[in-house]
Amino acid sequence: MPGKKHATRFDSPWFINYSKKEFKWAVRSSPGTHKKTKSIPLAFFLRDYLKLATNLREAKKIIGSRSILVDGRAIANYKFPLGLFDNISFPKQDLHYRIYPDKIRFLRVEQINAEESVIKYLKLINKTVTVGGNVQLNFDNGYNLQVKREDELSKIKTLSTIKYDLSSKKIIDYYPLEENVQAIITGGKNVGFQGTIESIKRAQYKTKKYSIVTLKNKEGTAQTNINNIMVLGGKVKEEET
Repeated sequence: MPGKKHATRFDSPWFINYSKKEFKWAVRSSPGTHKKTKSIPLAFFLRDYLKLATNLREAKKIIGSRSILVDGRAIANYKFPLGLFDNISFPKQDLHYRIYPDKIRFLRVEQINAEESVIKYLKLINKTVTVGGNVQLNFDNGYNLQVKREDELSKIKTLSTIKYDLSSKKIIDYYPLEENVQAIITGGKNVGFQGTIESIKRAQYKTKKYSIVTLKNKEGTAQTNINNIMVLGGKVKEEET
């Protein structure tokens, strides 16, 4: 039945950029690194965002050729979920894109260069100790990485952003969540707002969602709960804020 593989145009995520009057059925994202309600199926990305296919059949054919890389991996599943900070590359055409949060459409696509396409930004959500005594870093998209307990990387605080090199499979930098760093809001009513963290008001004896972060830029300020923050860089100079 169509409902198992597809959703009706009314049940699909509101932000997906396709004509809901033209198409009766919408592709449903496969289970993966992003929730169905917060992702774009790869076929829609080709057809409706990049306009590289005129219909679903053409999109499936392109995807089936395994010529598209998502975070360095060849993908042949037309329902593969694309979400925040994923890198999508077309090596033969030397075309590279990344998905960012957007205040209008929730997710927006930006073209990036080949050098940037091997950089993956990951949010550290928790750490666990393995049976062997190593520390496992667990990230928001399901990735995990084990490091030795004495390694400096084991001391990275949760909610920090990791700058990861997909080609060497190594952490090349990390940015802790603290005041006066660059960040972007990834959810809530202020999604897409980018600026410098002005203050962090941590809630005592409550879950993280009650901790409020205030960002500022030249246009003003915005607040959100701490779980909606993605740090994008280190400390900024006063004149840059």
